[in-house]
Amino acid sequence: MAAPLRRALLALGPARSRLPEPVPVPVRPYRADPLRRRPGPAPTDPEDPRAAARRFGRLGEASGVPVWRLWPSPEQLREAEAEEREWDPPLREVEAVLEQREREEARRRKERAELVSRSLAAMPARVAAWRRDREAARERARAEAARRQRLLAEAGLGALPRPGTPARGSARAQELLEDLEKQRRREEKKRRRQEREEAARSALAAAEAAAAARPLPGTGPESGESAPRPTGGSS
Repeated sequence: MAAPLRRALLALGPARSRLPEPVPVPVRPYRADPLRRRPGPAPTDPEDPRAAARRFGRLGEASGVPVWRLWPSPEQLREAEAEEREWDPPLREVEAVLEQREREEARRRKERAELVSRSLAAMPARVAAWRRDREAARERARAEAARRQRLLAEAGLGALPRPGTPARGSARAQELLEDLEKQRRREEKKRRRQEREEAARSALAAAEAAAAARPLPGTGPESGESAPRPTGGSS
């Protein structure tokens, strides 16, 4: 086969008779990357259930893996069931939880609406009470100022100086005012003590009168009359 091909190429001419020369390719040794082992038992370990399952899936019964080893153990089944109940509960349980949550939310909304309604209904009365308290506080302040002025007038010191204006004898006036205030408090305590003592004496007198008016036990309304003594005949 080579001779006829060469003769045909020579017949075509000297330009066509030369064959292409091969281009030299540098030879480089091939080095594969080292294998990276996965964490866990070795693939050839017979105790590795994953490797056994892969061998059985690839080779079938020829792998020599017993089929019973491929099924999960009771502990693994219980763990899987617990995980499924935790992360994928039944639909009825999910619906029950959602219904309970909706009922709680509706109850909270209803309680809040009732509280708002009660607060709005009681708002006029609270505002009126606040205004009465404010007016009473102002009245007490005015009465206190008038009382202090009266005490100063009784002491012959005149009125208190206005705030920010210097006044002669203001320290003396303040001391006298404090003394008068202490005396007034002592008199007020004495008056209250006398009132309590008078009330206690009145209550005691009323209790004694009620006890005297009540008949003694064992005596009837006719206890004042003496019963006739029986007289026996002398023989």
